[in-house]
Amino acid sequence: MKSSLNVPEISIPDDISASLRSTEAAWERFISTGEFFEGDEPREVIAEGWQRCKTLGIDPYEERARSVISYEEVDARLHKENLGLSGKVVLDRMAQTVEDTGHVIVLADKAGRILYSVGHERVRDQLESINFRPGGDWSEEFVGLNGIGTPLALGKPEIILGSEHYCEGWKPWVCYGAPIHNPSDHSIIGCIDITGPVGKAQAEAMALSVSIAHSIEFYLSTVLLRRRESLRGTYATLEKRFPNDALLVLDETGNIIVANNASLKLLELSTPSLMNDAFKQLYPELSMKVSECLQTGKESECRVNLYNSITGSARCAIKPIGDKDDRLGIAILFPSGKTVNKLDAEQTPVQKPKSN
Repeated sequence: MKSSLNVPEISIPDDISASLRSTEAAWERFISTGEFFEGDEPREVIAEGWQRCKTLGIDPYEERARSVISYEEVDARLHKENLGLSGKVVLDRMAQTVEDTGHVIVLADKAGRILYSVGHERVRDQLESINFRPGGDWSEEFVGLNGIGTPLALGKPEIILGSEHYCEGWKPWVCYGAPIHNPSDHSIIGCIDITGPVGKAQAEAMALSVSIAHSIEFYLSTVLLRRRESLRGTYATLEKRFPNDALLVLDETGNIIVANNASLKLLELSTPSLMNDAFKQLYPELSMKVSECLQTGKESECRVNLYNSITGSARCAIKPIGDKDDRLGIAILFPSGKTVNKLDAEQTPVQKPKSN
């Protein structure tokens, strides 16, 4: 029966040592000739991965991944960003379970950079030697096939078993990776990987990796719900202050959370199901201003060219919601009069999310 978790069908060879030797021989021939011998190829997904690595010019004898983000940045992302907050909570709950299995669980962002790890202390120490730790870059384009970069590149869960890795330094390990999706738009925002000694390979670890990814997605859903409730609270406050103006409130990704009829009519965003796509396609300059405001936290004003409008354009004020440590979203106000109403921080109560 097919799993509801969409776990890929994998089988661990009965004789792992013999299988690893066969794959290693195929790898050595491929590194030397760039070709596979008929009847002696690795799994299709691995063969295609090795070819990608060779095209990218990745060093097959690499023994250590590079570090790309500092411990300070990692710590900030774990305590301030949705993925870090949600992932840390779920991994901490799993720490003791995986500690007893001789494996580690790691959380990485969508670029393949490790943010957090838990699990068997001795194995974690061993993985330090290849920089499989927070701050390390495990994107496939830099370190070849692995349990983080490959699932991110493929967009689906995958196992990389020992000598199936392209780089020599990762071959002692087996990796089970599963992408993490944003509950809002289903885009990939990170990855979960379970790693352990290749001699301990077991199919059940793949299902566990997928299950942990889904747990993080569920937790993210509750976080996003609370943040959206806060944005709707801020919208209600602004609507009372500016009852005659066109008003939209967007979340931290630039998607419209709530808007009044005046704004939908002004911007011709009358179809709810297409509202966000239409907004970004029809008003790319305004979308860019929104992104800039989200990044800088600075309020701004701009003129928007309107479609099928007698006036042709309208001015708006763009205001960040939240503070520099936790920016919830953006408010966009189109004043009904000639003067743009300033949304001063001192005058605009911000509805903060409720804590657990």
